[in-house]
Amino acid sequence: MDSPVILHLDMDAFFASIEQAINPAFRGKPLIVGSRRKKYQTVVAACSYEAKAFGIASGMLSADAFKLCPLAQFIHADSSKYTYTSGAIAEMLEKYSDRLERASIDEFYLDLTSEGFQRAAAIAREIKARIKKDLSITGSIGIAPAKIVAKMAAKSCKPDGLKLLEPGAVRDFLGPLPVEKVPGIGPRLKVHLNELSIFTLAQLAAAPEEWLVSRFGKTGAWMSRVSRGIDPEEVCSLHDPDLPPKSIGHSYTLERELCRRQDIEGWIRMLSEMVAFRLRKEGYEASVAHLYVRGRLYSCSREKKFRCSSSDPEEIYKRSLNILQSFGLRTFSVKALGVSASCLSLSQPACLFTEDKRRQELLRAVDRINERFGEWSICPAVIKDIRR
Repeated sequence: MDSPVILHLDMDAFFASIEQAINPAFRGKPLIVGSRRKKYQTVVAACSYEAKAFGIASGMLSADAFKLCPLAQFIHADSSKYTYTSGAIAEMLEKYSDRLERASIDEFYLDLTSEGFQRAAAIAREIKARIKKDLSITGSIGIAPAKIVAKMAAKSCKPDGLKLLEPGAVRDFLGPLPVEKVPGIGPRLKVHLNELSIFTLAQLAAAPEEWLVSRFGKTGAWMSRVSRGIDPEEVCSLHDPDLPPKSIGHSYTLERELCRRQDIEGWIRMLSEMVAFRLRKEGYEASVAHLYVRGRLYSCSREKKFRCSSSDPEEIYKRSLNILQSFGLRTFSVKALGVSASCLSLSQPACLFTEDKRRQELLRAVDRINERFGEWSICPAVIKDIRR
């Protein structure tokens, strides 16, 4: 059986590079793309490589970014430009394979198994050249036998690089990498691994899988496989109608920091309503809730799996508050919030209990009113209060 050949395209500084391509005045200069219009009251949605050289990074408060580079150019994000460009790239990639997966607005997978590794490398060079010629931006490409390895290969050769890893080269590539280079191994998991004297993927691969499972559960089995370049996940077709989204979420960066618990809970309620509406609209329920809270001096992110799936905003809100409580924060100073739902399943058409049926009818009525008269025509009173 032939080895899978997976191509991963990761666009370079996507938002910033699009702005530089459109406006020649930004080219070659440090550029910050903010999520909001106010220069000092936003976060860095993206930045150019010239800005990265000063230590600026995505997710950083813009006020802190301008301390690192006071002369950086600034522009607020324009999602229509980025969505259009992403669609143009996807349309271009579809010509090379019917197995195309858009992992995010600026990342794509192509399954080129039928082409082989050398032909895939030629296709990669052609894709890079077409993107540069047609859109005046660049992307980095990794090619490997597994999705996660191809993604790591693309990251390793940014910007504007190409890295080909045939099966025999995967172990040598992965071995010396720090464990945190694996997407999915975050700071907390890194600390636990380092405490066990596991710092590199070679050391992780040498650890018995049973031992990792005994300490980390299913995550241990996953880490063992990834450290050896094994990823059974296949490339999902962009147009597969049966493929549900991995998650549905909304986040918001506030104009000013919030310090009152009731204000923070009000914003969580609004985000929960937005997530629940999209779940119902697309016909899904979720059993995993995820909450993200960021302040000036801290960042907390956690998800929790619940026994029952739901698309009820009240339930998603309660689950999010449950997670907020688990953070154990004594004081709050919140600048950004995010609520998302994952582990999606199709909505159940019928309810067993009268109260549940009434609740579903109420939510359907709310959805109809908001769709007819506009978003937030009817909503919980707490949302009206925070939006004054």
